[in-house]
Amino acid sequence: MAFDRDGTLKKAEKLLRQGRLEGAIAEYVQVVEAFPKDWATANTLGDLFVRAGQPDKAAAQYVRIADHFAHEGFFPKAAALYKKILKIRPDDEAVTLNLAEISAKQGLLADAKAQLTSVAERRRGRGDTAGAREIVIRLGSLDPSDVEARRQAALVIAESGDVAEAAKRFRDLAADLTEKGNETEALEALREVVRCDPEDHGALARLARAALGAGKLDEARQFLSREVAGDDPVLLEALVEIEMRAGRVDEGLVIVRELLATHADVLPQILQLAWMMSESSPDVAFACVDAIADRFAAAGDHAQAASVLREFIARVPRHIPTLLKLVEVCVDGGLEKPMYETQVELAEAYLDAGQALEASVIAEDLVACEPWEQTHIDRFRRALVMLKTPNPDAVIAERLSGQSPFTATDPFVDLSDSPPAAPEPEPVVEPEPEPPPAARKEPAAPETSASSAFQISVDGIDLDAALKAPPRPAPKPSAPPAEPPAPSPPRSLDQVFQKFRDDSSRGAGEIQGEQHVALARTYQEMGMLDEAVQALQTAVRSPRHRFEAASMLASISRQRGQLVQAVEWMERALEAPAPSPSAGHGLLYTLGETLESLGEVARALAVFLELQADVGEYRDLQARIDRLSRVQTGG
Repeated sequence: MAFDRDGTLKKAEKLLRQGRLEGAIAEYVQVVEAFPKDWATANTLGDLFVRAGQPDKAAAQYVRIADHFAHEGFFPKAAALYKKILKIRPDDEAVTLNLAEISAKQGLLADAKAQLTSVAERRRGRGDTAGAREIVIRLGSLDPSDVEARRQAALVIAESGDVAEAAKRFRDLAADLTEKGNETEALEALREVVRCDPEDHGALARLARAALGAGKLDEARQFLSREVAGDDPVLLEALVEIEMRAGRVDEGLVIVRELLATHADVLPQILQLAWMMSESSPDVAFACVDAIADRFAAAGDHAQAASVLREFIARVPRHIPTLLKLVEVCVDGGLEKPMYETQVELAEAYLDAGQALEASVIAEDLVACEPWEQTHIDRFRRALVMLKTPNPDAVIAERLSGQSPFTATDPFVDLSDSPPAAPEPEPVVEPEPEPPPAARKEPAAPETSASSAFQISVDGIDLDAALKAPPRPAPKPSAPPAEPPAPSPPRSLDQVFQKFRDDSSRGAGEIQGEQHVALARTYQEMGMLDEAVQALQTAVRSPRHRFEAASMLASISRQRGQLVQAVEWMERALEAPAPSPSAGHGLLYTLGETLESLGEVARALAVFLELQADVGEYRDLQARIDRLSRVQTGG
């Protein structure tokens, strides 16, 4: 028999009019059970349960209907039913969350936030921290314009340990804020990105740019590294300044050279940095200028390199490293006149610094090149006095007269091609003739020869005495006849000065090599290894002194732990003749020892075998060969 729906509903309505609520509810229950999708009847049944004081049963009916409407997309009807439930069961979290979801879908974000916030507060109230965090995350996903909710959600995710998801949310937030022109909050979001992901170079670079744009170099320092800067010239320039100001000059120079090689247009900015630091940190500033000068010199523009160095000298007068560099650039570029001018400044700088030995070398060189310049002679004298040289004027007189050679030489002489100077023959000294008796009674005038014609006085060189020196007395008639020398033509001033230049440049390679080796030894004794290296690098260009200079350079490199450089210098030394077989054997042994310490087994073994073939038994040579042979064969 078919169920009479209409009849049952009429009976239920009649019971309601009679006030028989329970009977009416029973009739409605039958209809709903028979027709579960009769939503209107189910809604009425829910209302009757409310009147009967049965809220749970009423809520069950409302939830069933609301869920159906929500599923079908009838969001307003579903929201109305959820609200009816909350009136009778205000703490029903599931219903509140459903209502929040429906409100969000309707675009009623304020309602959705209020509903979610109420759930979060209730969970916190009962100590459900994890549940409250879940709601905070939902709130963060609800409204893209709610920056604070999104930030709080990302923070909660980070606290939970999911830093990757948190970083992603902060990145998205930063991008949205940037698009909307809210740069301040975007940077705050990026700081959170970095806290979650310290290796996010994009975020670090953007934070660094922002700090630099605001003139906050100290803040930019927190974010910048070589990896972060990448190929961005602005960031690289800033990183150079950071490294230089922090005293990490080597690291800064690496970046400077990279910049100059790949972004030549940044050269003015690097120079500007050098000028800014020139007063407070001249040595650091010079490092930048030095790199720029090298860049110009490598391109063959020595004049421009010298110009940059000269500008630095104008800002930092008598800065010795810069003057040395300027001399080097002038020599390499053939800039003779600027080189001599710089030597004058360098000599004065050495004198000011109390470096008498270096000042004397430069000053003597200037005198050798321009002996007629009184200022050069005065400067040489000051250096000799500082060195506590006995009778400085006598030393100068000997140099100028030719009785002793100048030890300084013209730096424009090419040492690599200078043949060893041939030894000059010993002069034949003839006995002086006895003066006639009449001459013995009368005081003889002081004898002046060509070799002592130049006399040092307060007025400098006596050129008249040089050009009008009286001739030597004729020999006695009893002396063996000799072929009279051809008369010398009268010499002009230019010829006299040219003779000085010719004499000073004779044997230049040998003299300068010897001088720089001696200077390097002095530097080593004083612990000035950098200066010793510079002197030896000049000396090693002389073939006659190459073994000794390169060996000393290798020793300094080993002392500094620079074993690769030590090997290179030893190999270069071994290309030149050793002063003795023992010296050559000792250096060859040290080369093998150094290669072994570097793990170069094959090369070390080859060196030791070469030494054994040459000398046989030597120190612990056989033991080393046996050990390296086993290592090489895996034994």
